Amino acid sequence: MKKIIAIAVSVVMVLAASVCVFAEEELYSMTTTQGQYQESLPIPGPIVMQEAYSRIATNWVGGGSEFNAILNAINTPDSTLIITYTGTINQFVIQSENGSTDSAIDITPVEVDGKNVATIPCADIIAAMPVATSGSFGSWANVALIFDGDVTLESFRIVTGAEAPAEDTAPAEDTTPADDTTPAEDTPPADDAASAPADTGIALALVPMAIAALAVVANKKS
Repeated sequence: MKKIIAIAVSVVMVLAASVCVFAEEELYSMTTTQGQYQESLPIPGPIVMQEAYSRIATNWVGGGSEFNAILNAINTPDSTLIITYTGTINQFVIQSENGSTDSAIDITPVEVDGKNVATIPCADIIAAMPVATSGSFGSWANVALIFDGDVTLESFRIVTGAEAPAEDTAPAEDTTPADDTTPAEDTPPADDAASAPADTGIALALVPMAIAALAVVANKKS
């Protein structure tokens, strides 16, 4: 009996050890822009379009520290870019001198707490912009957004272990029919036989507890 109990305890310990908790780890978070035409705008804050692009990080502005940090984070396995903003951002792109074959990525946000949140796996960015993300982009490159109207960039982050944000949903419309004012008919009390399945279920639910108690007693006697 002791051997059986020891095996059961071991199984429980193995199952408990197999449970993994994944926490989000931040690789990069922008606090100020460092791009051409907007070298040091605070984030959160409004950003600007210039020549059809909003360049938020450029490899030769400010020594390229922000651009390099973004590129390193994008190339981290299992990383995700999360852009939070108000307004309308259409695309994300890394422009570069040699990246004429690279493609922009369309932004598809969800609304969370009144703000738009776009989540882009960095593997998708690498696939769409292999030249720019490889580092062999030539003499210049820009991390840029393409948008319409006024945009406030709330945050620009790259993380690992991210979960897709849940979109805010409007409360479901109450479709409950109006109360029926017709008096309900008296119904006879339920037959004792009808409650038998519930009683049986309770009895069966107590069986494992009884077996466990017997096992403990048997273990003490042994």
